[in-house]
Amino acid sequence: MINKRFLKFVLWRELIIASRFGSVGIVATAAHIMVVWILLKETGITPIFANTIAFLVAFLISFAGNYLWTFRSPGSPRRAMFRFFVIAIFAFASNTLLLALLVHEGWFPPIISAVLSASVVPAISFVASRLWGFKGDKEFV
Repeated sequence: MINKRFLKFVLWRELIIASRFGSVGIVATAAHIMVVWILLKETGITPIFANTIAFLVAFLISFAGNYLWTFRSPGSPRRAMFRFFVIAIFAFASNTLLLALLVHEGWFPPIISAVLSASVVPAISFVASRLWGFKGDKEFV
């Protein structure tokens, strides 16, 4: 039988990690949305290109925050960045496909479509980052 005290500790630790990840995700998502919004309002670029630029800004914020704070510098930064980039590309592809669908179907204006599509990224990223992206050197690779 699992020790209840140990279980509480593990659950508390996971809650802290999830809260930190969520905080970083909120900042990165807000930056993504702000960059997309500004680019669409102030330039003539397409929603997809604006979203790509916003994704890159959000990726840098998210990686730095999660590597240094959420997961406390687990192992090689090069490996962690590569893995997180793979995760981010998958999340970005999901985001972009949803954005393209929403814009193409015309269900919402481009700015609202960009906000909605950007909101799917944090959930995809957390699960993959926790299970694979930021695993330490001593853990299963």
